[in-house]
Amino acid sequence: MDRHRIPFTYSGPECEEAVEMAFSKKKIEARKVWLSNWMREKKARRENGGIEEYLYNKDTRSVSFVEFINKELILFSNMDNERSIPCLVDGLKPGQRKVLFTCFRRADKKEVKVAQLAGAVGEMSAYHHGEQSLMMTIINLAQDYVGSNNINLLLPIGQFGTRLQGGKDSASPRYIFTQLNPVTKTLFVQDDENVLRFLFEENQRIEPEWYCPIIPMILVNGAEGIGTAWSTKIPNYNPRDVMENIRRLIRGEEMKKMIPWYKHFEGTITQVDEQKYISSGRVGLLDDESFEITELPVKTWTQNYKESVLEELSNSTDKSPALIQDYKEYHTDQTVKFIIKMTDQNMKKVLSQGIHEIFKLQTPINTSSMVLFDAEGCLRKFESPEQICQEFFVVRKKKYIERKEFLVGMLEAQSKRLSNQARFIVAKIKGEIIMENRKKKNIVDQLIKEKFDPDPVKAWKDYIKKKELEMCGEVEIEEEEESEDNETSTDAGLKKRLADYDYLVNMALIKLSEEEKDRLLKESGDKLAELEELKKKTWADLWEHDLKVFEEALKKQEEKELQDIEGAIKTAQSKLVKGGASGKAKKNKVNVDVSSFKPNPDAEIVKVEFEALKNKYEKKPKREKKQPIKVQGDEAASALNNTDLKPPKAKKTKEPKEPKEPKATKKSASKKAKIEDDEDSDAFDESESVMESPKIVQKRARRNVAKTPFIEIDSDSEIEMVTPVEEDNKKSAKRKSITPQKGKKTKRAKIESDDDESFNEFESDTSY
Repeated sequence: MDRHRIPFTYSGPECEEAVEMAFSKKKIEARKVWLSNWMREKKARRENGGIEEYLYNKDTRSVSFVEFINKELILFSNMDNERSIPCLVDGLKPGQRKVLFTCFRRADKKEVKVAQLAGAVGEMSAYHHGEQSLMMTIINLAQDYVGSNNINLLLPIGQFGTRLQGGKDSASPRYIFTQLNPVTKTLFVQDDENVLRFLFEENQRIEPEWYCPIIPMILVNGAEGIGTAWSTKIPNYNPRDVMENIRRLIRGEEMKKMIPWYKHFEGTITQVDEQKYISSGRVGLLDDESFEITELPVKTWTQNYKESVLEELSNSTDKSPALIQDYKEYHTDQTVKFIIKMTDQNMKKVLSQGIHEIFKLQTPINTSSMVLFDAEGCLRKFESPEQICQEFFVVRKKKYIERKEFLVGMLEAQSKRLSNQARFIVAKIKGEIIMENRKKKNIVDQLIKEKFDPDPVKAWKDYIKKKELEMCGEVEIEEEEESEDNETSTDAGLKKRLADYDYLVNMALIKLSEEEKDRLLKESGDKLAELEELKKKTWADLWEHDLKVFEEALKKQEEKELQDIEGAIKTAQSKLVKGGASGKAKKNKVNVDVSSFKPNPDAEIVKVEFEALKNKYEKKPKREKKQPIKVQGDEAASALNNTDLKPPKAKKTKEPKEPKEPKATKKSASKKAKIEDDEDSDAFDESESVMESPKIVQKRARRNVAKTPFIEIDSDSEIEMVTPVEEDNKKSAKRKSITPQKGKKTKRAKIESDDDESFNEFESDTSY
């Protein structure tokens, strides 16, 4: 046990500085520098083929605090960032990437339960965290309500959550199904898998370091996350705007500025600053006493808005009457509609002060914290979505060039393989190659002599695999395994050489016919023609082709979603006819046409005043700049005395005397005196000192039968219940006595019931 127990050692002031840097709230910028330097060193080691540094080895006997923080804790901090902040290239976090990798590998044509898919992800991608977290990741990837994903990578087959509660109303994972969205396959092209850098864990090939979609998905679906020293928040943008900017970059043109956009959002998003936007709901005036709210700000959920805003405005108090007389709801899973009725005077007041502000129909959208991992695994902060597009364009262009090189090599290998097979059939028909009653080794030797190529496709794939292993640093492990195989089997090389010609010698007899020979020759010619056509294309042509395919798939998906929304509205209307609309008071009917869940076409839309909105949010940064108070001379000192600051010395002198006075037995007075005495102490300590008075002991002896149970709390916060004896033996009823340990302070507190009288009696008790 001592061999595996490694103690910490204090090596000097640098240990204290390292601990403070790693955990202090004031050292956020220092942690950013600390992690940034480590990520740059990791990038340099990868480029130079260096070895990772580890804290522990067989000779380690002790570890200093600074070594632990700089070599061990930093790994946790970086992993925290990796799990919280997505990558710029594919817009995914590791858990989401593992889900996508599993779906691509399974290639399910039918729907699958979310719980079953989570189990498959853990098996295929070496997922080491909780299954519940993984199930929620799958659900989030499939959500498509307003404010979630602009393009959901998975299909929501079941109740995956709605805008009513922001996705929290999703069903249990064992009851809902999902499968890969057809649009996802057009975003993540299968040909790109041959040029990605896949990871290896536990001798298993798992998901790539990052996928490379044809557009930056981080801008399409946005992201939020809080890591160590960094946090990120990126809004959603219109995929068509992103696609057009990518096309401009391909043509060498300047990009157009993009503003946040959310699918099926009917409100307005207004820019008020370089990195600030305001999302506003939609309001329509119906008459002088009623209006409708047909859209809420982005990420303002219907149920929360109803409870926190409308209910508060409809409740009257002694100081302020209710602003709303009544409201009714006509919602679906995708749409919002509140019809609100108020008096004529209140309506004029609301319109003059701003209906969006009073009804909290505006929320800010900031783009000042757009932090992402770049393609090299380093955290970077981006100032605009256009800058993210530019960075993505460089990485994606490189992958298109690599994809073309791979496809050219693969088509050449496939064409060569087909021509070799056709030539083998001709030689067999002519009798130049005899296979009957001969050893396979002799047949292969004759094929080599006749200059037949080893399997070209297999050779090309082996080359790509070796190149991939070199990038991942796993090539040395493969070579060691091969050397061990050579030691155990002397004919391993012979078997490999024979396997290279299996594509010829293992052909079925039916393939030796003339028709099969003609088919192979035709396929070989088609491959050569496809190869020549591919060589003529540039990386820009390949990219434009993928964008067109994606655009067609996106159009079909959007048409289907609109049909689903119309169907949901019709279903809700049929329920309205049968059961009536929901509202706070169904007795008071609003004299408006509510037969449709859509916005009233005759309503007068209330426009958002841009100038007032801009001035409102321009004042906020000025408030943050607080100038220090400079006291100069008697005038400044007298001005300072006129402020709300009060000297605490006068109260400190009275505090020590209060516990000694016999009249100071009320609980509220003792608490107030103690809190005013010292900010670092709390009233809890003072209550202990009060409970030590002799009067408390006398009171405990008199209160033999208590209807309410008591709690004995010693100084170590151990709690024991003291209960009365059963009612059937009231005469001999006694409380269970608990003798406190010596040297420990004891305090008693009564468990308050819901009855106000018992609570008042407890407060008036002078023993406490």
